[in-house]
Amino acid sequence: MADGKYTVNEVEERTGVPATTLRQWERRYGVPKPERSHSGYRLYSDDDLDDIRSIKSHVDDGVPASRAAALARRPADTPSSGPRPIDALRSTLVEALVAFDEARADRVLAEAHSLHGVEDVMLDLMQGAIVDIGELWHESKIATTTEHFASAYLLGRLRQIMMYAGQSRNGASVIVACAPHDQHDIGAMMLAVMLRRAGFQVYYVGANTPVLDLAAMAQHVHPTAVLISASSVDAVHQLIEGREHLRGIAPVLALGGNGFNADPRRAELVGGIFLADNVRDATRRLQELVDGIGTGAAA
Repeated sequence: MADGKYTVNEVEERTGVPATTLRQWERRYGVPKPERSHSGYRLYSDDDLDDIRSIKSHVDDGVPASRAAALARRPADTPSSGPRPIDALRSTLVEALVAFDEARADRVLAEAHSLHGVEDVMLDLMQGAIVDIGELWHESKIATTTEHFASAYLLGRLRQIMMYAGQSRNGASVIVACAPHDQHDIGAMMLAVMLRRAGFQVYYVGANTPVLDLAAMAQHVHPTAVLISASSVDAVHQLIEGREHLRGIAPVLALGGNGFNADPRRAELVGGIFLADNVRDATRRLQELVDGIGTGAAA
């Protein structure tokens, strides 16, 4: 690498990237790679500036910072053996999370983002890892703390992806929430990300949302659709008990999650429409329902 010659203030002026963001990228993703002066100050090279501009350009286009950093360093760091498929990355990610190795998990996700699209990383790699972790827990092969650590880690990374997905101001509005007492919101968050990427204006509420509060929010924001996830039969029963408050909450009341996947007819007991048993199809189905409102075909 060329000798460092730019101070952090000069880099800020030349790239428009704040010093705090530069240090965050360096710490999390290993890019840029400044040298240190005799006094301990960071000095950046022309190569560093090129990497920073590349990352910023990708991030401005909606690419997560982890993937953007991997793309910036890919020519030098990509193994000659070729890209690893999602299944191989999934196994490595699970191993890292079970070992509480957050740094290794970060590297796996960075590699995945450099090789695969955001939807594939989220729905095939991350969701697959969640399934694997859940199976290990059900088989008593890992402790509850391990399962919680893995879930918290992946939720944090999903929040990053959702932040970089941006927020539409012109698309149809949708509230995404989980049923009362339902703490399992990873699937709902993945759908929220997909909907944002599809151009919806998404209000993501998250886990354990009281029906009365959800109805009050809908009166305030007037969404085109309200989507509620229920991960268990108990969560579905919570919605059935509160169905009077959900009546007329939005032109489309859409329902999903494992509690409905097992028996989609349960959606009728809540007064809503079952979307699909997977995030990709649920995104397409909601788009169809919203498009059908103007033609009278949403019912």
